[in-house]
Amino acid sequence: MLTNLYVMAQSHAIVFRNKVAKFFRDEKGEVNIIVIIVILAIALALAIVFRNQIVKLFDSIWDSIWQDNNQDYNGKYS
Repeated sequence: MLTNLYVMAQSHAIVFRNKVAKFFRDEKGEVNIIVIIVILAIALALAIVFRNQIVKLFDSIWDSIWQDNNQDYNGKYS
């Protein structure tokens, strides 16, 4: 019985080792991850370069939202 258990453990270990080796050899998703990282880096660099313009844009949008909420039905400010 102990011999059968040892043989089963060895066969499972071999199967597990093969699956781990196959996982590390497989390179399908590696290129996609690199592309995503490069796109995120470019977006972050653009956000840093145009930071002041982005802040001004969001401030004007925020102000226009609050300005529209303060108008009544006749277009007058309350």
